[in-house]
Amino acid sequence: MIAHYKQFIGQYVDQAPSPLSNWLHGKILDISEKGITLEFEVRKEMTNPVNLLHGGMMAAIIDDMVGMTLFVTGVKSFYASINLHVDFVSNVRCGTSVIATSEIIKKGSRIMLVACNLYGPDKTLLAKGSSNLVMTEGSDYSQSVA
Repeated sequence: MIAHYKQFIGQYVDQAPSPLSNWLHGKILDISEKGITLEFEVRKEMTNPVNLLHGGMMAAIIDDMVGMTLFVTGVKSFYASINLHVDFVSNVRCGTSVIATSEIIKKGSRIMLVACNLYGPDKTLLAKGSSNLVMTEGSDYSQSVA
């Protein structure tokens, strides 16, 4: 599975099963067995009234990265978020590129823990997040990709 997705390194996400992933339009920088790294351009529609990356957008990027991580690393079942914890540390303006890196922390039989950090220029930490996810019964990614 990972070998298949590695061919997309350097390309933008625009054909994902998730419409949000496509809208965020991240550029794939790296894919491994443990996680993924994408770059996102902060667009005007992603900002708050003072032209900074909206906190909700940071959380959306982190949440989407968590789901994408499970998808590209070969997890067959669909996992639903139990929670999403985000710590906001810093911010960036519209037009800035941000880097998101994710990592699978723990794979249990039904529960996964995935973390994601969001970085600005000079590797400044913007936000860090983690999510516990639970395997859902009777659903898998192949049903949503068809």
